[in-house]
Amino acid sequence: MIQRTNDGNGAQRSFSNSVGRSVSRAIRIKSSKTELLHLVVATILIVGVGLSLNHYRHVSWQILAIFVSAFLVHELAHKFLAQYYGSWAEFRAQLYGLIITAISALPIMPFKFIAPGAVMVGLSDKNRFGRVALIGPLTNLIMGFSFLISTHLYPYQSYLYAGASFNAWIAMFNMLPFGVLDGQKIFDWNKILWACTMAGAMILFIIAYI
Repeated sequence: MIQRTNDGNGAQRSFSNSVGRSVSRAIRIKSSKTELLHLVVATILIVGVGLSLNHYRHVSWQILAIFVSAFLVHELAHKFLAQYYGSWAEFRAQLYGLIITAISALPIMPFKFIAPGAVMVGLSDKNRFGRVALIGPLTNLIMGFSFLISTHLYPYQSYLYAGASFNAWIAMFNMLPFGVLDGQKIFDWNKILWACTMAGAMILFIIAYI
């Protein structure tokens, strides 16, 4: 359907209103005390898993910030995009995920499983749901490659390598096409995007460890 406009001013006002509505949706973020509590508990466990990789020997505010941001930015990216699309979206911890993540925080565990919960959304549109699933791992890739680039500017800051590798690990783990992970949703939605994102995560992970 098309509609004829009388003059350019009408089109300009329509464009301005559209931009205004988009900005309003982007900044109108809704949360709850329940979500905040669940995020705090899940974040503590994720930090524990991260620190367990070095048997809790190397602790600094930079390392803690890396672990916290890798998890929170990932989950909040899911939430913000879903709410931008007009959906209810809040993080909820899941008991079995919390237990497995807590076990993974033990230094003796050789394999780490990080899935304390997920952002619950109410989207029926397949494309929008796929984008919401994809944006989480993408934020980890963006942060990971940013850390990697920073290592060339500050080559003696070891925490930058930790930032690159941990974000790569978070992205790669979430891209596994199994169960409730983001990878399964993205794989079902767009296999090419899934393959490209997984390849990016693997490349970042390998480079960060060289």
